[in-house]
Amino acid sequence: MGVFQSLRHLHRRELGFLGLVGLTGLLIGLNLGSALDRVGMASSGWRAIDRAALERRIEAGDLRDREADWFKPATSREAEGGLPAPRGAP
Repeated sequence: MGVFQSLRHLHRRELGFLGLVGLTGLLIGLNLGSALDRVGMASSGWRAIDRAALERRIEAGDLRDREADWFKPATSREAEGGLPAPRGAP
């Protein structure tokens, strides 16, 4: 009963604002839902990991004792907490 009494005291302007907020939320939800549907498509541009191939490489030991392609070992200056070495410096 308290909710209905609160709604009765809302003015037209407040109801319009609440309607706008609700409509905005609905549109955001619909947009996110359609974006999630497109992610699973092959032509969506997202990279899909071939989990079976990854597990085969892990089990075969192909990824053992190998650093990632993006990995760059720290220089002694970086390891001491100093600034990173300039590009091209050993």
